[in-house]
Amino acid sequence: MNQKIIAISGYSGSGKTTLLKQVIARLRDQHFRVGVIKHAHHDMDIDLPGKDSYELRKSGAIQTVVACDNRYALIRETPDKPVDLEMLRKQFVEVDLILVEGFKDEKIPKIICHRMATQTPLFMDEFTVAVACDYPLDTTLPQLDINNAAQIVDFIKTQLCLANPAIHP
Repeated sequence: MNQKIIAISGYSGSGKTTLLKQVIARLRDQHFRVGVIKHAHHDMDIDLPGKDSYELRKSGAIQTVVACDNRYALIRETPDKPVDLEMLRKQFVEVDLILVEGFKDEKIPKIICHRMATQTPLFMDEFTVAVACDYPLDTTLPQLDINNAAQIVDFIKTQLCLANPAIHP
């Protein structure tokens, strides 16, 4: 699979979601089509009890699509086979890149978010390509300002060899 993918990872409270929201907005403004995979640590449900789609899924459907004119959602039950990142990547079509929140143990390039205030150890592995932080660290990896989304977008574009896309219809 030739999709461009990079993770924004780090411990809870390190600013992953805040940073991703800013990065996604800047990439969108540059006409990139961005897909996102977000890791949830707990059993999650996006469907609400009492809604028809929830009732149909709970009655035994292993896949449910809820659709309107502007969007659709696919809900897939995977009780016998936990999802993995590769399977999730295959769900994306017509995107220029996939940003992953979390999945820090996956073997994909990742930018690690780290803040002094969280007082957690710095997580790094062989797939860490940079650290987005709010103070200088003792590392040979590129250090990005976690509060400078433009700098991080430029790094991502360089890291993934992304050219500015043509404007998509």
